[in-house]
Amino acid sequence: MKLYLMRHGETLFNTQKRVQGWCDSPLTENGICQAEQAKQYFAKKGISFDAVYSSTQERATDTAKIVAPEYTVTQLKGIKEMNFGSFEAQPEHLLPKHRPGSRSFEDLLVPYGGEDIRKVGQRVLKTVLEKAEEHTKVGDENLLFVSHGAALWGLIITMDLAFPEGVRFGNCNICVYDYNQGQLELLQVIDPISGLEVTL
Repeated sequence: MKLYLMRHGETLFNTQKRVQGWCDSPLTENGICQAEQAKQYFAKKGISFDAVYSSTQERATDTAKIVAPEYTVTQLKGIKEMNFGSFEAQPEHLLPKHRPGSRSFEDLLVPYGGEDIRKVGQRVLKTVLEKAEEHTKVGDENLLFVSHGAALWGLIITMDLAFPEGVRFGNCNICVYDYNQGQLELLQVIDPISGLEVTL
């Protein structure tokens, strides 16, 4: 089974460089176009889905509805964005700096009421595996999950995956995973806007 884990399209807060975790802001016109490009990418590749999921946040749900308008989008709390605590909606430059050698904030936001990115990754992994197992039992082949940058990065950190050097996880970028007998394997990272496809 293939799982397509995608980040939402560009939002107002993205353009304003404001922290956007559990708080929300709408897709920009560009974000809507990005979602349309992702839809066209899947159509061009002949990829259809057996089910479409999004986080409970508007920006992810709206993206999913644009990418897959013919499907019912089911919201899942488990793939919502990381909570940035008191930094929510604040300018990004106020966030604490990563520790030397780290790929994430790790637990730096916990004292400010935020989440440890490892725990975010664990809840995303648990949610995705549960859904994949449900669909395996009925013989489904392709699932789409529309989530968020830190949430999907948390999954990569939790699974201790090597992410391609120099590849940035931008709006509407897609991680393609293979699911087999309870295990996930990252196969590809795709940017449907630029056309970049990195096979691992």
